[in-house]
Amino acid sequence: MMAIFIIVTLAAIGVYLVMVSTGQLEAATQDEQGTRAYQAARTGVDWGAYQLLQNTGGPLATGCAPGPVIRDLPLANGFNVRVQCDRVGSETEAGAPVTAYSLTVTGCNKNPCDGTSTGPTYVERQLQLTLTR
Repeated sequence: MMAIFIIVTLAAIGVYLVMVSTGQLEAATQDEQGTRAYQAARTGVDWGAYQLLQNTGGPLATGCAPGPVIRDLPLANGFNVRVQCDRVGSETEAGAPVTAYSLTVTGCNKNPCDGTSTGPTYVERQLQLTLTR
């Protein structure tokens, strides 16, 4: 009787330890995926800022000038980036025209990064940047 009690107790402890370690592994995986999504969003911010400030004749800069424009970029690591550019205003400072833009960049592990994806493994990070040209 005592042997059966010890076996059942040890089995219960074993199951508990497996559940705890599995939960920790899933949490670590989600944390890593969140970091990758953040870095994907950072990549989109850098790309969008370059397009607006340096590649002024490119499709993002020319499309953003009259109104909002969205560009989806797949990355090599399986993540995706959605760059949304909005023109938020223009002013004249010291006789020079200055235009303000807002970039909203979303990095995620599904395509497209439009906020409609769900699931236990879905990860999304969003960054915003306002800049002037």
